[in-house]
Amino acid sequence: SHPMTARLLAASLLLSSLNTFAKVATPQTVTLNNGLVMPKLAFAANVWPAATCRNATHLALDAGFRFVWPSALVHLECQRAQREAISEHPTVRRADLFLAGTVDTQGCATLDDCRSATLAGAHAQFRILGPEPLEMLMLDYPSSAGCAGITGQWQALTALYRAGKVRSVAVSNFAAAQLSCLFSAEGEGGAVVPPVANQMRFYVGHTGVDLGLNARHGIVVQAYSPLGNGALASDPLLAAIGRAHGKSAAQVALRYILQKNVTVATQSTSQVHLAEDAALFGWSLGAAEMARLDVYHRRVERLDALHEATAREEEPAGEEEPAGEALPPSCPPG
Repeated sequence: SHPMTARLLAASLLLSSLNTFAKVATPQTVTLNNGLVMPKLAFAANVWPAATCRNATHLALDAGFRFVWPSALVHLECQRAQREAISEHPTVRRADLFLAGTVDTQGCATLDDCRSATLAGAHAQFRILGPEPLEMLMLDYPSSAGCAGITGQWQALTALYRAGKVRSVAVSNFAAAQLSCLFSAEGEGGAVVPPVANQMRFYVGHTGVDLGLNARHGIVVQAYSPLGNGALASDPLLAAIGRAHGKSAAQVALRYILQKNVTVATQSTSQVHLAEDAALFGWSLGAAEMARLDVYHRRVERLDALHEATAREEEPAGEEEPAGEALPPSCPPG
């Protein structure tokens, strides 16, 4: 048979157990702090034309992805196209999938404003990605208004969760201070509902996320930009490690993340790359390879920090960082 067809079939078979993700955990899934079972590998999207979003989502389903993560940051047209791809797929049913939506209310101003804006954003997601309840609803960013804003955001999400409108609630770009705000948030219905996941920028060379802190709260970390905006797909060290396993540099980068007990949100429009991305299970990196990558991380992180510090010194006052690479806004606890 054609090698591409064989590779796609292998990837689909490898991930076929994800069809039962709602019932039982497997090596390809993780059980969240509320008992829901989530695939470790999610297909996201980029700011693509709607036709590209639809086609790439269809290809991802073909390759065996069963977690589709459409972000509001890629615009509603792309999200709508992703939902259409799910409806149109000949073999994958909506019931087979873990489907997430997101709300971006980073710019909200007060507790009440943040609560109402987050509720409005959530209902927009339900209209586009429904009618079934979403498996996850995630905040794209903490409110830049500090703890009061975060309290309003989280009151909105937990109200929807308690009402059964979503099956889990999650955050993104929440550092220690923002998590402290969230857990001190007072709301109706008793104790604060913890997020099930925290999506963070995490990849080879950028691993400064406090995994221990998230783990202590029972929060699963999900990596975005897992290939360092694509640069790691051609990294010479990762390529060398990959050759020993018959794998690509990109597969090594993603497998390393999984072995750090971090889950992955990835994106591609390539059938070949999607099939490779799905084939992350059934093999592993050895202890020496992981240790080598740990050291590599520290070396690259120092270079990253030096570059960022130099860039800040040279930036004109008030210039914003590019979208998607921004550091979380600071939020003093209390």
